[in-house]
Amino acid sequence: MSKTIVSAFDDQQKAARLLDSAMACGFDSRSFSVISPAEKKETTLRSLMPKLPGIEARVYQSHLRMGASLLVAEVAEDDVPRLIKLLQSTGGHHIEAFDRIRAG
Repeated sequence: MSKTIVSAFDDQQKAARLLDSAMACGFDSRSFSVISPAEKKETTLRSLMPKLPGIEARVYQSHLRMGASLLVAEVAEDDVPRLIKLLQSTGGHHIEAFDRIRAG
């Protein structure tokens, strides 16, 4: 089963460095996306919100409004601890792991 991992980063450069580190650690780059407030990725943000419980979705929207970037990853459950450790070591904060929310 996969999990959705979301982490806020103070700036997009830190999120980009995390992507480089994640690939060096064997993660698939296609499993990651970065949502930056400067890029106005409304479509990406809307696609993320159904994957998160309501309160957390609003918290991450608030981070974007305050200028933070979000890193979103879909990883196997076994990879969650390794990714969280990597996020913590590269400046990620407000890191959460979510089960996929089922519609209906």
